[in-house]
Amino acid sequence: MKKVLRFFIVAVLAIMFANVATAQEKKNFTIDKLSVEGRVDFDYFNENNGHTSGIDGKFFNFEMKGSFLQDFSYRIRQRIDMYGGSSKTDYMILSYHANKNWSLTAGKMPLAIGGWEYDLPPIDVYFASLFWNNFACYDVGGQIEYHTNDGNHDIIFQVTNSPFTTNKFQNMYAYNLIWYGNMGPLTTSYSINMIAQNRGEYINYIALGNLFDFGKFDFYIDFMNRGFLNQSDFLFGDFTIIGEFKYAFTDKFTGIVKGGYDRNKHTYLDYSGWVPTPQLFDYAVTPGAEYTFAGLGFEAYPYKANQNIRLHGFFAFNSMNTPADDMIDPNSANLSLQAQVGVTWRINFVK
Repeated sequence: MKKVLRFFIVAVLAIMFANVATAQEKKNFTIDKLSVEGRVDFDYFNENNGHTSGIDGKFFNFEMKGSFLQDFSYRIRQRIDMYGGSSKTDYMILSYHANKNWSLTAGKMPLAIGGWEYDLPPIDVYFASLFWNNFACYDVGGQIEYHTNDGNHDIIFQVTNSPFTTNKFQNMYAYNLIWYGNMGPLTTSYSINMIAQNRGEYINYIALGNLFDFGKFDFYIDFMNRGFLNQSDFLFGDFTIIGEFKYAFTDKFTGIVKGGYDRNKHTYLDYSGWVPTPQLFDYAVTPGAEYTFAGLGFEAYPYKANQNIRLHGFFAFNSMNTPADDMIDPNSANLSLQAQVGVTWRINFVK
């Protein structure tokens, strides 16, 4: 009987200790965001060779983030292409916050490249620049972050695998330095980047993102210059410029105007000698390409003070010219028209 009593007492104490430990752990562990979201669109395209249309399941996202052990935070975002079924990890990061000013982050993350179009989640982009469509912006690496005391400025130095690698063991890396600054109505996203395209061959970016917020009206202007240091026309030979303007007519309806221009006037082959000689070029924007796009759109929220259901639509055009097109038909415009209407839904399990 005494043995049974002692076992009962030990069991009760163990359960009490486990409950206390679990309660203590819960205090040190938080889930600040747990959500799923999806987007479905009806797309219409009119190109030189005719028109096409269809219903396209764009994305399904699962996102979770929070903190634990007081000094650590985490973020996970898994993105699934609902039409093709492919799955991609955008975020899988762990951050250590040493103090108010310094933190370290490692894992799968977006490359620290400036510009506001680049920073938007894919589910929130309707039509975009050629660079945005061609550049794979998420990769594995680490970064050190400095935060000012007032919280208005963040400076981040980051090293990741190069997004141009065909496998992860090619000794090819991206080195990125970015500044996010909050100065009243202006928020900056400026970076300089050195990204390996081949071993020992780096393309360099200067990306300047400027976001202006005036309440109901906000807009951003992005400029990105790309090039190799040994090019004679490093500046303005290969660049992208984008502008997007939004005006909230009501809390349920926002109008959007967006346009941009990509250009890479460099060529891949040098025909000045007896044998064409390969030259350095940009993998994200085709050498010799010019791409212009512009459009009008809207976002509508049927439920007041609730943005978990979003309707959107736009009409846009783009014009793409490459050296190959000019060789076939110098007068070809290569003009495409696109229209889209769609819905995005979000469910937040944690508020």
